[in-house]
Amino acid sequence: MREQPLVPVRSIADSLGIFGSALCALHCALVPSLLVAGFALPTALLSDELFHRLALIVVVPVALLALTLGCRRHRNRGVLLLGILGLGGIIGSSVLPHAWLGETWERVAMLAGSLLLIAAHLRNVRLCRRGGCVEQPG
Repeated sequence: MREQPLVPVRSIADSLGIFGSALCALHCALVPSLLVAGFALPTALLSDELFHRLALIVVVPVALLALTLGCRRHRNRGVLLLGILGLGGIIGSSVLPHAWLGETWERVAMLAGSLLLIAAHLRNVRLCRRGGCVEQPG
C-alpha cells in the first residue's frame, strides 16, 4: 500500500525550504547593498541576528522534514550531502559568534549554505517527481 499523505507534506516542505533558503540568500546579498544605498530603516527592521534566528527556526526544521521524507524513499546520498552541507552553512553562520567569522565570512557561509540547501531541495523534488518517493506495492 502507498503512503500517499507523506508525498504532499514533503512537497510542501520542499517548496517552503526553497522559498526560505532563497530569502536567506537574498538577505545576505541585498542587505549590504541597501545599507550602502541609504535604505537603513527598512533593513534595520530585520537585523542580521534576528534574521539568522528566524532562519534557524523556520528553514532548518522544514529542510529536515522535506529531505528526511524524500531521502527515506529515493535514498539518494547526493541530496543528503547537499542538505547537510547547506544546513551546516546556515547553522554555522547563525550560531557561531560573530567575532569568529566576521561579517563577510558570516554572509558567505549563509549564502553558500542557502544555495546548497536550495540545490538539495530541487534535487529532492526532481527525484520524487520521477517516482522515487512512492513505495512500490509488494
